[in-house]
Amino acid sequence: MNLALLASASPAIIIHLIFAIAAFVLGGIQLASRKGTRTHKLLGYVWVAAMVVICLTSFKIKEVMPQGMFGGYSPIHLLSVFVLFQLARGIYFAKKKNIKKHRKCMLFTYIGGLVIAGVFTFMPGRFLFKVLIEPWF
Repeated sequence: MNLALLASASPAIIIHLIFAIAAFVLGGIQLASRKGTRTHKLLGYVWVAAMVVICLTSFKIKEVMPQGMFGGYSPIHLLSVFVLFQLARGIYFAKKKNIKKHRKCMLFTYIGGLVIAGVFTFMPGRFLFKVLIEPWF
């Protein structure tokens, strides 16, 4: 592990990483646990808050295309906008008792916004690859 690289990361990256790990774990617990309980609802709001922090901090992270034509924003930032929209939809559907749509929104947000996006952070050249994988080679 390259702790020096981790220690030199911007506050936005550190916050983004901490909340992403927390949301990944909490989301997994949510998906595996009993639904509709008071605990599920409370943890759901905590998970949504973590996801919002992840999305908002992503707009401060512009390392993928720093010299790009969109001021450092890359296509991954569109995912953040999409996730914010999906979170709002998921909450709306839960409040309207449309549990089928709520479940679908939240599951797709977890898979797309955390799992798939997380896999891409381990691609060669990306930050987590440099911190966790590159030191072994």
